[in-house]
Amino acid sequence: MFKKDFFFAGAIIGIILPFIFAIGTELVQKKFMGNADFNILSSKPAMMLSFIFNVILFRVFMVNLKKYNMGKGLLLVTIILIFLVLIKPV
Repeated sequence: MFKKDFFFAGAIIGIILPFIFAIGTELVQKKFMGNADFNILSSKPAMMLSFIFNVILFRVFMVNLKKYNMGKGLLLVTIILIFLVLIKPV
């Protein structure tokens, strides 16, 4: 997958991946539930659900691939994003 173990590569993955999964969650919700409200940045449940995938990816980097710096970058960004989502008023 990745040849080198860079902290910033994990951080970039940690920033991009939650938004991709949150958009996917919102699209599935819109398709199956008919929800017309589509604002990805105001949907706390979709963002929190997308962080689960970051935690799974963190485990893959740390345990399976032995990419410790990438895992640390991913975890740092995930914690910061969770904090920002939780303190943002609805």
